[in-house]
Amino acid sequence: MKVAMWYGGKNIKIEDAPIPKIKDKEVLVKVKAVSICGSDLHAYLGVSKRRVPPLVMGHEFSGEVTKIGNNVRGIKVGERIVVEPVLSCGKCRTCLNGRNNICENMSLIGLHIPGAFTEYVSVPVDKCYKLPENVSFEEASLVEPLAVAVHACNITPFEKKDKIGIIGSGTIGLMTLQVAKHHGASSIFVIDTLDYKLNLAKNFGSNKIINAKNQDPVKEVLSDGGADAVFEAVGHQKTVQQALSMVNKGGKVTVIGMLESEMEINMLDVTVKEIEIRGSYGYTTHDFKQAIKLISTKKVKVKPLIAHIFPLRDIKKGFEILSKEAENVIKVVLKP
Repeated sequence: MKVAMWYGGKNIKIEDAPIPKIKDKEVLVKVKAVSICGSDLHAYLGVSKRRVPPLVMGHEFSGEVTKIGNNVRGIKVGERIVVEPVLSCGKCRTCLNGRNNICENMSLIGLHIPGAFTEYVSVPVDKCYKLPENVSFEEASLVEPLAVAVHACNITPFEKKDKIGIIGSGTIGLMTLQVAKHHGASSIFVIDTLDYKLNLAKNFGSNKIINAKNQDPVKEVLSDGGADAVFEAVGHQKTVQQALSMVNKGGKVTVIGMLESEMEINMLDVTVKEIEIRGSYGYTTHDFKQAIKLISTKKVKVKPLIAHIFPLRDIKKGFEILSKEAENVIKVVLKP
């Protein structure tokens, strides 16, 4: 089979590799669609060191079951599935509390073990979910990032009367916008520096868009009454501080972005305004299942986010487009 092996930086090579063997509780999946995540791009650009080469990346994927292990039940050969790539132990304190997204022994397909930038991948059967007939493989490859947005909204309570802010209108920001609307948010503003992404936010129902290149986002939000909850989907010190500055007293700030590990923020804002600041990492299995339903019921639209679909052999082209044309590209999907 063909795999896209990443050797660090921009060094990705299409190579031949044996088809993976499966264990008793695993299935062999023919990858039908896999999207390039922002975290994959950060590894490619050298921004993030979380991935260690050599590695087959890719964790946002769907496919078809081609072989099942001896102890597999509930999944048959030929079925269309989407894979939850978070592998949790199910036994630690956080897993037992229903928070398998922060499992103490967690690993991730495409980060700690070989991922889906390949023709075939072996995965545990309990991480496979049947696809509704009306969900395409391409749409299913975006279930994983949608689950991130679902989780952020699920852990951030807000009321319909609240004003919601979203900083960053990339994949996660635009999905968070749609999920927040589904939760009943009636007033949402989105901040970014790229008009293309802001126009998408407007098309998805944002009540107000703010280009931070031309306007002071904090002043704009405060002049409109401030925000009761802010989702930060960038991960920079500057944007996290903007979230803290624009949120109202007693408000909530949920940080989803993960670009900087260390930040200096105005803790006086947090204390004096009694701001609830929380991190949002990944998603639980419950969130993942919700994401599938949101796509199948058309509550969230993911097709408009897909800018290009390429064969696996053009993976470098996909990465280069994402790195050089960020002003007009959200997602690139690969078809092994």
